[in-house]
Amino acid sequence: MWKELLTNKYKLIIFVLVILVTVFIAASSMAINPDKHLDTDNDGLTDYEEKAVYQTFWNDKDSDDDGYDDGLEVENNYSPKQKGLKMYQADTDNDGLNDAWEIKLGTNLMVRDTDEDGYLDGTEVYNSYSPTDPNSKLIEKRIEVNIKDFTLKFYFGEILLDTFIVSNGKPSTPTPKGEFKIINKVPSKTYGGYGYSFYYPNTKWNLHFTTGRNGLRYYIHGAYWHDVFGVKNVSGGCVNVKYEDMERLYKFTNIGTKVIIN
Repeated sequence: MWKELLTNKYKLIIFVLVILVTVFIAASSMAINPDKHLDTDNDGLTDYEEKAVYQTFWNDKDSDDDGYDDGLEVENNYSPKQKGLKMYQADTDNDGLNDAWEIKLGTNLMVRDTDEDGYLDGTEVYNSYSPTDPNSKLIEKRIEVNIKDFTLKFYFGEILLDTFIVSNGKPSTPTPKGEFKIINKVPSKTYGGYGYSFYYPNTKWNLHFTTGRNGLRYYIHGAYWHDVFGVKNVSGGCVNVKYEDMERLYKFTNIGTKVIIN
């Protein structure tokens, strides 16, 4: 009888332990992989998005305490982690890759070297390597300009990193169409001057992509002297980009990057 009682007691203890372990595993799983449809803090982002994508607090509507819900910030392209910054301006882990691109590339906003290969995520993307695969081969970057739609798209492999509105060459001085490659990167240069009706000194972030038969060089570059991007083509043949967009495009574009203009 005593043996039977002891046996039942042990069985009860084992049963309780199994229940506790099961509950613990379930709770841990929830902490790591929160429900993809649950929005605990009702901020417009699911718990899964907060934990796995944006690295925000899933039980706090306003992770950066700036007065705006996390979901509202993401909807308007602001960082829910870095107060007052757009997603492309934020670099939460200081790895050289902005948060907007980290999300599109599937890297971790809080980890500087996502694939643990010894190189920062930003360094890998700059040098055309995948930041998520330690054994990756070179990945092609390309710029696609659509003159009719006033858009410029920047790709890393098949991943669209950014879309910018631009202004291209006016009808009398059209932007050349075709497939080109970046020939040179010029940090600052002057457009116009002697013999021209315009003068734009210290123009930043210039990507030389072709030279015409007459020796005229064509660039994708920042433009500070007008604000008709996406509305009207006004350039002398170059592709004009807003300063706020051109800086990161210039930084991550390499000599040899493919340029397609149509």
